[in-house]
Amino acid sequence: MDQFVEKILIEYVKEQYLDRKKNAKMVIRDFCLKQKPLSITIYRGHGKSSTIRPGLWHSASSDIDVASTSFAGKDCCVFAIHLLDIPCINIIQLIGDKIGDKIDEKEIIFLGGGTFYKNKELTEEGFLEIGMDRFNKTMFECWYSLKPKVKQNAAENAAENKKANKKSKVQRALDIIPPEEYEIIESVNDIEIGFQMTIQEKQQVFDEIQKIKHLAGKKRKKTLKHKKKHKKKHKKKHTKRKSRR
Repeated sequence: MDQFVEKILIEYVKEQYLDRKKNAKMVIRDFCLKQKPLSITIYRGHGKSSTIRPGLWHSASSDIDVASTSFAGKDCCVFAIHLLDIPCINIIQLIGDKIGDKIDEKEIIFLGGGTFYKNKELTEEGFLEIGMDRFNKTMFECWYSLKPKVKQNAAENAAENKKANKKSKVQRALDIIPPEEYEIIESVNDIEIGFQMTIQEKQQVFDEIQKIKHLAGKKRKKTLKHKKKHKKKHKKKHTKRKSRR
């Protein structure tokens, strides 16, 4: 591992900082791609969401108690994720001596772009609720694979292929890229999904993301304007009541 990648990993683990100028998220993804595929069970904690959204890569822990006490919310959630031949970055093995007490998190970064399934046969996508852990957090179990979904029969296989062919690469890319990553996409060159796309297709994805960001910005401005107006109105009422005393 070269010093550039090592620095980015240390910054991410210690400070949860991903340098956009260095394209840090992509650097970690590309480094993860080069790692040995593993079939292990790891654990991920969520504060609220009972699903894991698509991403270039995901972070988890090899310790269920860490996932539950450090990352899960009061009631939700812990995911037991069975990785099936997935390239992983073992943080302890690579930079454990350079991250201080963060070593206790026993972090594992695994490659994104795959599918989470409710069953080990990989026929049903999603997350299976299995009860509570010992800290009373809701637990889910899933199997994660980079391979295509196993089809139950020829008819289903044909239907899925037909559906996939109808879906454009542009739409597939938009489905894969999570909204929280829109801010780090500053040019067409930042569109890296895991399957081949033409420059024109990447441009369409980029343009669509810019539209979504623009609409989200207008919505935020409208919300802030409403809050400011409400605050001003509330202040006037307060001043008026005070003058009557």
